[in-house]
Amino acid sequence: MQEAFAAMFPAPRQSALDAMTHDLADIRAIAAPTLVVHGRDDQVIPLATSLALLEAIDDAQLHVFGRCGHWTQIEHADEFADLVIGFLARP
Repeated sequence: MQEAFAAMFPAPRQSALDAMTHDLADIRAIAAPTLVVHGRDDQVIPLATSLALLEAIDDAQLHVFGRCGHWTQIEHADEFADLVIGFLARP
């Protein structure tokens, strides 16, 4: 999977992707409640990435949309909006 992902972003685009990454220590330091959303059938970012975020961030929750690829906010627009609004409305 890593090879397929890397092939999608050959140099010099890979350097732009590298600039957007964060160290695991920085991710583990996130203290805010965090909502992670993923499409189960995403062919761009593996579900394992979101599972790793769920494990790394102390106050995280993960929602996985079935029958959904990379664009959860488009493929399941209404459900996505309800999920985010509900998360943001939490006390």
